Amino acid sequence: MTDDNVLGVAHDLSVLLSSEERDFLVRNNGDQVKTNSLNGKIVGLYFSLSWCSPFQSFTPDLLEFYQEIASRGDFEVVFVSASSEDYDSFKGYFSKMPWLAIPFSDSDTRTRLKKLFNLKVAPTLIIFDSNGNVTSVDGVKILMEYGMDAYPFTRETISSLLEQEEEAKKNHFLRFLLTIRSRNYLISNDGNQVPISDLEGKTVALYFWPCDEFTPILIDAYNKLKTKGEKFEIVSIFGNMEQDEEEYRQYVEMMPWLALPFKDKNPKKLVYYFETDKVPTLAIIGPDGKIVNPNATKLVDEYGVEAYPFTPKRLDELAEIDKVRQESQTLESLLVLGDRDFLIARSGSKVPVSELVGKTVLFYFLSPWCEVCTRFTPKLIEAYHNIKAKDDAFEVIFIALSGYHAAFDKLLSSMPWLALPPVDARKKHLMYRLKIRGTGVIVIGPSGRTATRQPRELINVYGANAYPFTKEHLQYLEEEMNEMAKGWPQKLKHELHAEHEVSLTRHESVYGCVACLETGVGWYYQCEQCHFELHPKCAFKNHEEAKDPPEGNLGILV
Repeated sequence: MTDDNVLGVAHDLSVLLSSEERDFLVRNNGDQVKTNSLNGKIVGLYFSLSWCSPFQSFTPDLLEFYQEIASRGDFEVVFVSASSEDYDSFKGYFSKMPWLAIPFSDSDTRTRLKKLFNLKVAPTLIIFDSNGNVTSVDGVKILMEYGMDAYPFTRETISSLLEQEEEAKKNHFLRFLLTIRSRNYLISNDGNQVPISDLEGKTVALYFWPCDEFTPILIDAYNKLKTKGEKFEIVSIFGNMEQDEEEYRQYVEMMPWLALPFKDKNPKKLVYYFETDKVPTLAIIGPDGKIVNPNATKLVDEYGVEAYPFTPKRLDELAEIDKVRQESQTLESLLVLGDRDFLIARSGSKVPVSELVGKTVLFYFLSPWCEVCTRFTPKLIEAYHNIKAKDDAFEVIFIALSGYHAAFDKLLSSMPWLALPPVDARKKHLMYRLKIRGTGVIVIGPSGRTATRQPRELINVYGANAYPFTKEHLQYLEEEMNEMAKGWPQKLKHELHAEHEVSLTRHESVYGCVACLETGVGWYYQCEQCHFELHPKCAFKNHEEAKDPPEGNLGILV
């Protein structure tokens, strides 16, 4: 953002926005307007980009404010293109703006203004008062959070709003967040108005961007907490102002909690304040009005009602509970639930869980529509047969993430291992205990404890050699790979990325190979300028037709 040291500095806008050759600004119809017409007005200098959609997201909000305030005649906006895009891009973007602009042809003035205000991020809105004093270098934030309340953007007005916010955080933060001048209530799922004051003293979750997948999980947790008599409430925040009213009504009726009214203006402020980005966000406000957790969706997904009240203290308690559970984890504790103590084979026969005790077991959580799974399954089948040929103390268990019998039967018929029945209460229990939120692969050792959460990456790199996935064996493989890497070229060219060389790199985190679209760990080749990564085996495959193969035993690389 721009430097705060420009605050309070006075400017003659007719000089600031002019050049030696030009004393006018332009409108999108080509009309010229003298820069001295801004004298005595409150002015927003708006830096934005025409070629990047995310940077244009503030423009509709500024337009709405501009149209609301324009009739007063004392406010104007001047658009400054913050990039050197082509004129057609500038013209197309500016055509949506009813205000003024620095002509696109005057790149010197645009560059001078960007340097003067040390522009680093777009969009940026610099606010000048009627005397040309800079009153805010963060007009985007001010406008999004306070809207009309911030007008006329004097330093005194902005300081007062910031003080009110700090005071609200101490005493009545929910009222500050949820109330606007024309509304002090929320809507219940039966359409009634509920005073915002009813939420005071409760733990409140602000649920942004309600999601079809997460909402049922949240409804289950909400109902259980209400049954227990907990002082807990949820408020749905629909950030999409273009939402259809019927769609909004259906969502509200489905959810047993409260919501902001349809097309309420406050969501824009809240979305900006909590920095949410169209993914489910569950911001928790404690009974004292302070933010307890900026996004508790993962906590609810993994722990359900156990996560309540989402405080740091409760997170520490959950971590300790997890530690105890992991230390006492057995295969039976994962796979036996009531009278459900079996798995099924491809033939349809039942296999008792007890037969797997003491074996290394790989859990494969799979969706029939997952492309990643489609690519990985053949590799896992090959590794499975190779491992079983050497050691029968290994098994794979397929867990279908959808309950469709036809899809399940088709998948299992192509697999040589066992499976959990398609509709089985143990699936949710397993996902909760193993912290699996979607498709995933995890290995449980002979003791019943988790051996690794990266078997997919390890099999992609080592194949069947990754077995038995123990810490000692994986360390041995890593050391062997390190020795091999000493004989590999530090840089090479690849046909899929002809513009730059790729460099040999080692990183602990997972990477994704552009060539085979699979993940890996350890050594890989990476373009230092682009997000381009390759498995070593894929890098060598087309390395100038591998005229001189790298030293080392590549047999470890499947």
